[in-house]
Amino acid sequence: MKKIFVALSVSLLFLPLFSFAQKDVELSWEKASVYLPGKLFSTTVEKVESNKPLPVLIYLHGCTGINGAHDFSWASYIADQGFIVILPDSMARPGRIPNCDPKLKIGINAFPNAGRYRQEEITYALSQVLKSPWADKNNIFLMGHSEGGMAVAKSSHPEFAGKIISGWTCINPLYPAYDGIYSPKNLPLLAIAYIDDEWRKGKPTEGRCADKAEGRTNFKQIDLEGWFHNTYGNSEARKGVKEFLTQYLTK
Repeated sequence: MKKIFVALSVSLLFLPLFSFAQKDVELSWEKASVYLPGKLFSTTVEKVESNKPLPVLIYLHGCTGINGAHDFSWASYIADQGFIVILPDSMARPGRIPNCDPKLKIGINAFPNAGRYRQEEITYALSQVLKSPWADKNNIFLMGHSEGGMAVAKSSHPEFAGKIISGWTCINPLYPAYDGIYSPKNLPLLAIAYIDDEWRKGKPTEGRCADKAEGRTNFKQIDLEGWFHNTYGNSEARKGVKEFLTQYLTK
């Protein structure tokens, strides 16, 4: 009887933790911002409606959370191309803090679980999109900027029609698990970054995703002139994203 009681106690001890973890990642989806074609303002996932399935792009923000001026601009621009754009909010998860110092423009490993969190959020968002009636299951894309770009490079999901890495180099010798590109070799991939990005120049993460492309036939790198980090303000970046989405969108 004592053994049964102990086993039951252990089970009850871990059950709430598992339930909390499930609810935890759900918050990034529930608090997501969504941009729809032809709509000026964002909405929430539970309010998304469409007369027909539309292509979807899941957009991952950087290390400090959703940057309104930059991330919402990308979302609105891509929505204008006919996409439903969903921005999961990693910072909506309890205890989540930035994993970088935006003043010093470096990663500081203040939240070591950031990488794991972002992969959980990709997996959960993808599962939700795949069961949504408003989503075109053949045209689900993934895009991320900075820390979000790192997550895109790390993601190995084959279900995406294409992936876009913004503001990341795919190079991280200090943390080998985040060095390289983990997508299937045949999956279309676009990388966009400034050559002298102030977050990367002169640091271990300096370089180009092209250096890690390893013969990918559906890979393209767009090198932007300058030292900026955010990419939306560059017309070449916007043109490249539009052309990429158009090229790999299944009709």
